[in-house]
Amino acid sequence: MTSARLLYWLGAMGAGACIALGAGHGVAAADADSSESPASTSRSADDDSSGTPRESPTRNAGSDEKEDTSTDPATVPSSTEHSDAEAPEDPEATEPEPRTSRTGHSRVSRVELEATDAAVGVASAGSDPSTCEPIGSATTAVDPAAHAESTTSPVPESATTSTQAVSSAAGAATVTGVKTGRAGLAIPVGSNGFTTRADWYLPTQADGSVSATGVIWLQHGFLNRKSFVSALATNLSQQTNSVVVAPNVPSFPWRCSGCWLNGVPMQQAVASMFLGDRASLTASANAAGYVGDLPQDFILSGQSAGGGFATAAGGYYATDPGNDGSLRGVVMFDGFAFGGVVSTALESLDDPFIPVYQVAAPPQLWNFFGATTDELVTARPGEFVGATLAGGSHADSLLGGNPLIDLLAQLVTRFSPAGNTAAVYTLANGWISDLYQGLGPTDGNGIYGAPDQYIVMGDAAAIVFGPPPVVDLGSYLGTWYEVGSVKQFFSIGLVNTTAVYSLNPDGSIKVENSGNYFFDNGPESSIVGAALPVDSTNNKLNVRFFGPPSANPPGNYWIVDLDPDYQWAVVSDSTGLSGFLLIRTRTVSDALYQELLDRASVKGVKGRITPTRQPAAEATAVKSRT
Repeated sequence: MTSARLLYWLGAMGAGACIALGAGHGVAAADADSSESPASTSRSADDDSSGTPRESPTRNAGSDEKEDTSTDPATVPSSTEHSDAEAPEDPEATEPEPRTSRTGHSRVSRVELEATDAAVGVASAGSDPSTCEPIGSATTAVDPAAHAESTTSPVPESATTSTQAVSSAAGAATVTGVKTGRAGLAIPVGSNGFTTRADWYLPTQADGSVSATGVIWLQHGFLNRKSFVSALATNLSQQTNSVVVAPNVPSFPWRCSGCWLNGVPMQQAVASMFLGDRASLTASANAAGYVGDLPQDFILSGQSAGGGFATAAGGYYATDPGNDGSLRGVVMFDGFAFGGVVSTALESLDDPFIPVYQVAAPPQLWNFFGATTDELVTARPGEFVGATLAGGSHADSLLGGNPLIDLLAQLVTRFSPAGNTAAVYTLANGWISDLYQGLGPTDGNGIYGAPDQYIVMGDAAAIVFGPPPVVDLGSYLGTWYEVGSVKQFFSIGLVNTTAVYSLNPDGSIKVENSGNYFFDNGPESSIVGAALPVDSTNNKLNVRFFGPPSANPPGNYWIVDLDPDYQWAVVSDSTGLSGFLLIRTRTVSDALYQELLDRASVKGVKGRITPTRQPAAEATAVKSRT
């Protein structure tokens, strides 16, 4: 990490801390339950609410951890049963209207999000989930309905579930709501143990009973509280028929040296809680309203640093000789960790193989510029390990729990585009339901894809994780037309922008850029330079228009995404502040242009891309008609 990046990180983290902690303590009432009162409280809510994000006009909690002083982790039970599709702390959120989905161009899967009259967790009449096929490289349309609904009982008529992407495990079809309970949770870390507060989400059937398929540990991120993941927890519980536990874990080692999110002892302790009779988990769940023993199968998951925490805990569980093989997988929500934690955990999760999936936002400060996503791709080449949401925010998975927290979280990170939270739910629910059944990318019902595949889900789009392109320079040579770019001072007003690449006698690449100002046949602008690749992948080059070319990294011309047939390319640089959308023809369809915009976002282009006109194409079309 460079010193500049470290200073940027620390400064932004401090600002985020002020906002996030203010929101968490001032608004998250569900986290403010007193650990001093033995009384149990309950409430019910009747307002229609959901875990869906608010419609956007553009596409583009208390101090409640304490050291363990008792052998009973459930000294302060508190339960909440909500009777509509609300996260416990947001009785006002409303469901967005679905908009017309975009169609993809190449390596595309398409998922239509349309509301039906089926109830959440129940396939609509006449539907046959067995006829749905896994999403592969061909365009596929399915009907997963309102994936963003948080779960409640009774369920609004408009709430539906995907018969493909969210194919729940056995028993999920009868889930009619989610009961939320709170209790102490004893974590065996430190010399005296550690007791914290935990929210439990129980998927209930029509008669109020719980017959869950598995358990999901859902860990909040750095400087967050359990209330931040309330909408996500509710949705996961409903759609996957899971008992979800969301505990508070400190962001700093104030209680003891290992008692925090990045503490190895804490991660090891959580792993140990899933060994043997799971007495601590069971006692806490029972105090929160769950009856009996917990299901054996479990998923570890988390958002942000909580995702790295979950992966690390999974690694420790996998290497413990006392484990019974009940860990079905790890799911991260824009998760990250420092110091190679995820890479080390992945080695432990390789034999026997435990799937690790990630729903990511594009590279940004809050996911440490995509470092953990890169680790996943590197550690498991050729394996499906997740997808990045176009234009995504680090807060995509958090929205729906509380309007004020939603707003502040997006102000700190970036605003989440319409449909992205629903897309997070669609992807995660499908993967988790498959994990319970021992299914995966080749035979599962969730949404998967080939590396770098483009997937459209209603208003949202995603790109399957893949390695950077390896470029064959011979195929890349020729004429390219710019159909969009981050405008520089010299390109304002430039149209018919064209780049021609050819070989120089010395082996370097000749670069000829040209265009007209303002209109076809307007004042011409042209410049000639040369380029050399900086490494053997040929996806990073140095382009110079004055002086000899250089092969010194990092290069200023990065081919960050490339069509396998060399019909389009997305170009940026090491900063992500420049961006160019290049194709082989002067005309581009709306669908392809949108896809290229989405790809640029996912690949780290930060600047605002606007269309580049090619009026010469119109002139050519007129001539051909006359």
